[in-house]
Amino acid sequence: MRCLFKSKLSIKFEEFVDVRIASGRWNRSYDYNLHHFDKYIATNYPSYEELTVEMLNWCKRRETERNNTCISRTTPVRDFLKYANKRGWSALNPLPLSAFEANSYIPHFFTQDELSAFFMECDSYVIRSYQERRHIITLLNRLQLPVYFRLLYSSGMRTCEVRWLKCSDVNFESGIVKIIKSKSIDEHVIVLHDSMLQLLQNYNQAMEKVMPNRIYLFPDKKDEPHKIRWGCTFFKKIWSKVSDEKAVEYDLRSLYAVTNISGWENHGYELSGKLLFLSRSMGHRNIQSTFGYFHLTPMLTDKLKRNCAKKFSELIPQTAKCNEENI
Repeated sequence: MRCLFKSKLSIKFEEFVDVRIASGRWNRSYDYNLHHFDKYIATNYPSYEELTVEMLNWCKRRETERNNTCISRTTPVRDFLKYANKRGWSALNPLPLSAFEANSYIPHFFTQDELSAFFMECDSYVIRSYQERRHIITLLNRLQLPVYFRLLYSSGMRTCEVRWLKCSDVNFESGIVKIIKSKSIDEHVIVLHDSMLQLLQNYNQAMEKVMPNRIYLFPDKKDEPHKIRWGCTFFKKIWSKVSDEKAVEYDLRSLYAVTNISGWENHGYELSGKLLFLSRSMGHRNIQSTFGYFHLTPMLTDKLKRNCAKKFSELIPQTAKCNEENI
């Protein structure tokens, strides 16, 4: 009797297993490791129905693990990801063997000129696309993409949290946003900046004319949340017109964190209070995940070393060791 999968991806795993068995490419070790990956997802991402980059942290080589052992353990995940891409379930790139090595991703830090150029290109792109093809999809993109990317930039929300937002989660008067469906804590709250709130109010009014009484804040044409590839694809298209530097939409969240932390350099601050507030607003399960951003702000890191001295290594562990939750 075959062991059942437990995560929200169980149906997809079952289909993948059936295909592998039918083609004679299945064994006990393969089955064992894929179920361990499924258990990891069920435990850490219980509400997720799609593969995410964060889930693939499971594939990083462990400190006590040899490279060949790591490859053997994670090959089922790599093969499943290839299958998921072919079936249209995922927009993630297939994992090369080198992806199983322990490493720390360094996000791109946008300059103000880059951000200005990106948002200008985004605004122009959606208008051009709609003029070239007047369709409900291009109309929705015209309304949604400029607001979607600005919300990521100004709030520090995860891409999935923005895509899954319902209109009922947003108070369009106060600017309070309840993030109910997330990868970590069950629910947390953020407050929008006044300029972002005004933009969101205008957007909501425009969307009401196109899709009255919709459920989702950024719906597709069927009033369902966009798939992960929606934001990834359009960010890549727009960013490629601005720069040759490597960047992904998730880097806007990283920029939010680093911008906040860097601002503490010139102000008196009580470390634990500000860290706790930032950690909570970003939906981190624990403050350890927020510490990882300090290694991306060298100026503040040096200052903390001077101030914290002996406690520094305990207070701010190396990013590579903070893999419980990918920032």
